[in-house]
Amino acid sequence: MKKLSVLFFSMLAVMLFTACTDNDDPVNKQSFTSTINSRAIDGNDVVFSQGTAKAEVNFTDMTMQFTSDYKDVNGQSRTITTPEMKMTHLNGSIYQFEATGNGDDAMTGRFDMATGMLWYSFYKDGYPVISTSHLLYAYSTTTVINPDNGNHYSHKQSAYLFALDTKGEKCVMKVSNFTPNINGAIEAEELQYDGLTVTPTVNGYTITASEVESSMRGFYTITDLNIVLDAQCRVINGSFKCKDLDFTISGGLFNEQVIDIDE
Repeated sequence: MKKLSVLFFSMLAVMLFTACTDNDDPVNKQSFTSTINSRAIDGNDVVFSQGTAKAEVNFTDMTMQFTSDYKDVNGQSRTITTPEMKMTHLNGSIYQFEATGNGDDAMTGRFDMATGMLWYSFYKDGYPVISTSHLLYAYSTTTVINPDNGNHYSHKQSAYLFALDTKGEKCVMKVSNFTPNINGAIEAEELQYDGLTVTPTVNGYTITASEVESSMRGFYTITDLNIVLDAQCRVINGSFKCKDLDFTISGGLFNEQVIDIDE
């Protein structure tokens, strides 16, 4: 997955892996600690919180279990500790895990072995909570459009990482393999945009900015940024402008077709 050559290491900066193998232990385990962003939803009200997940993947038994903290719909700090959950292969490097049960005991989630992307949802006191690691859209399509003549170019070279702040109000956007032209030429391996406005919603987040400069000062300033992370963050749709060209982004958080957007 060449498009993640840079952003993968950006993800590792917030997800620390530790090997748990032992020469005398045939079980192959991997543990990691990740920043987790959660939204507890009560009707149209959303309580955002940022916490930490400490997880372990057992590659011998293909199971996952983790402990993570979050805030419920009343703003109270909570901790969830899962049982060992069986991971089922879905597609490519994507695995599904779930804990069956009623009410607060039920959980479903996804884990991308290639990118470290973690997504899961569960209920607490009858209210849904949706949690993710920092959002990395590695399977998106970017279309670059010349508004003067309609010429355009679509590609899957770029990936987009959104690292939210502790309040869920601002974020950093990192773009890998930035292609600000309609001939497919990559001009920047990685760009960073700071201070984008984040609004948590019942379906995900909206990310906006009227104008923001890139980490390459004087180059690749973008305007009119409007990105919607929908279907509980499993779908990205958005647009922005750069160098007199229009850009659109579409795709999924995982390499899968999202059918039930309310899951």
